[in-house]
Amino acid sequence: MTSRSPIGANDRPRAILIDLDGTLADSIAVLRAAYTEFLLRHGATGSDDEFAGLNGPPLSAVVRLLKAAHGLPADESELRGSYEDIIDRIYDAVPACAGAAQLFHKARSNNCLICVVTSNSAARTRRWLTTSSLNHFVDSIVAGEDVACGKPQPDPYLLALQRTASAPEDAIAIEDSLRGAQSAVSAGLRTFVVNSGSPLTAWPPGIVAIGSLHELATRLW
Repeated sequence: MTSRSPIGANDRPRAILIDLDGTLADSIAVLRAAYTEFLLRHGATGSDDEFAGLNGPPLSAVVRLLKAAHGLPADESELRGSYEDIIDRIYDAVPACAGAAQLFHKARSNNCLICVVTSNSAARTRRWLTTSSLNHFVDSIVAGEDVACGKPQPDPYLLALQRTASAPEDAIAIEDSLRGAQSAVSAGLRTFVVNSGSPLTAWPPGIVAIGSLHELATRLW
């Protein structure tokens, strides 16, 4: 990861492409509980390592992987419906990550577009943004159902660049997971990672570690 150097005026982004779960929404504990409940409902048990490896792909891919890994007998559509029901029941209580409002206020006051890039569903993302009073800052959403290939493939961020009419050099990505960072870097984006506890060697070269979204807002503007 690079050092925490200041960002020059010419490097300030015209678009912020930000991940939802674990980056904008403090939802990892809730999603971990949903993962555990889903597996228990279907007679299986999970692990921290397996859950960590599922941070990034859309839910359809997660269900496919869990079905194969645990030999779940139900078909994928039934399993996905079960998982969606669990997440819907508990997701609205998820708080925003520290500094989210400050970052969005600063971005808006500096004419910077905001696109949420997530493997979560568009409906759940919009509902959470509304509940968290952040919806009026967000210009567009790239959700899990919008792309054939989710993170770590570059497709979600390439679509976000299209929706914000931005060139890669005019935008930044903000992530919290290795898969998300790989996706953003593959799309040619300057990528910031919040609170990464992984070994530095595991991350793509060139990404920048930040302690919080508030820290990034201060560094950008």
